[in-house]
Amino acid sequence: MRRRLRVKKTFGERSAPSEHRNPNPVYVISIAGEGKTEEQYFDGIKNIVSSGSIHIERLEKTDTKDTKSHPLYVFELLIERAERWEEYGITANELWMIVDRDKQNVSVKQLQNILGECKKQGFNLALSAPAFELWLLLHLTDLDDYNRETIFENPKTKSKSKKRYLDSEISKLAGGYNKTKLNFSKFEPGIPKAIARGKKLPLDNMLLIDQPGTTVCLLVEKLMEGI
Repeated sequence: MRRRLRVKKTFGERSAPSEHRNPNPVYVISIAGEGKTEEQYFDGIKNIVSSGSIHIERLEKTDTKDTKSHPLYVFELLIERAERWEEYGITANELWMIVDRDKQNVSVKQLQNILGECKKQGFNLALSAPAFELWLLLHLTDLDDYNRETIFENPKTKSKSKKRYLDSEISKLAGGYNKTKLNFSKFEPGIPKAIARGKKLPLDNMLLIDQPGTTVCLLVEKLMEGI
């Protein structure tokens, strides 16, 4: 498989083994996407979690013309990096991939294979269907008044900007939304409600193949437990 993603930043210098291990669970989160939304969101989470137990694998494309960040490549990189974390004094309790359902680029068969491989390897998959923006929307409102089919299809709007439906709804409710410059402060107060709303939707990643939902709520709930 031709490598299309690489680590944006390394953990740093090799650290000497410590006699005192971090008593808090360590979460390693691998993120890839066309924008920086997920990266900036979890940077925000990391800043409010005091335990220091979150390591974010930031990925960038090896080919600048490549506009896709396929989950298969995130999975490949996670396997590769898992073999080296001990070199940096990191013992990961849980490994997570953050990916979108992305019907345009990921087939049902590919997603089923990814889910199967994650289970074999012991990786957790925080999947959003149709996109991470669904998770952000849940910080601002529930889905009671929304058409679920429209949410899942996430079509482009007829506005000049041609934003996707979810982007447009977030912008309306948050007073603006920029995918590449996420204002985390607009979403932070809604985290508890987002978790509760997310848990009312399907929490089985297999079900998210053809209906809206996000298991990001399960990861964020764990990360916020120490606050």
